[in-house]
Amino acid sequence: MTYHIARNNQQLGAFSKEDTLARYNRGEILPTDLVWTEGMTTWQPASQVFGAPVPAAATPSPDMLPPVPPPLATGAPASFNMTPSSGAQRPANSLALAIVSTVLSVLSCNVISLVLGILSIIMAAQVDKKFTAGDTAGAQGFALTAKILGWVAIGFLVLLLPFVVIGFVRGFAGAMQHGGY
Repeated sequence: MTYHIARNNQQLGAFSKEDTLARYNRGEILPTDLVWTEGMTTWQPASQVFGAPVPAAATPSPDMLPPVPPPLATGAPASFNMTPSSGAQRPANSLALAIVSTVLSVLSCNVISLVLGILSIIMAAQVDKKFTAGDTAGAQGFALTAKILGWVAIGFLVLLLPFVVIGFVRGFAGAMQHGGY
């Protein structure tokens, strides 16, 4: 659908509906400009055809932002308390353990440990973010989960290490026999 726009008995042009609305909301087409499109019997003011212009969303200034909500009531469960207590200590994120378990998993081709190591890295990476946001309980939960996953990944590595060594030795011995040594 094409809209024809006129101002002071001068035609400004013909635009698509989307383009016309965008120009109207930017102020390029005034509410007093006349509009005509197929199906209309007469030219009408843009304000009657489109209503009030909708200005582009502006970024609010800091003094226009809503106030920060008060802390939750004292009886709220700890997991919902988003403000860290004054003496709250940042939990250890166990990121080093997670990375070590993942690297060892890759080196030993252990898929189970690799998945656990990656999950451990993801959990460890969230600890500081949660703590900084004030979610102390969430940070402690993620820290504990990262630590457990890291140690379980290393546990799988230790349990499966004899099989890796046996496989390596057999492969090496087979290659030596095949090579005639």
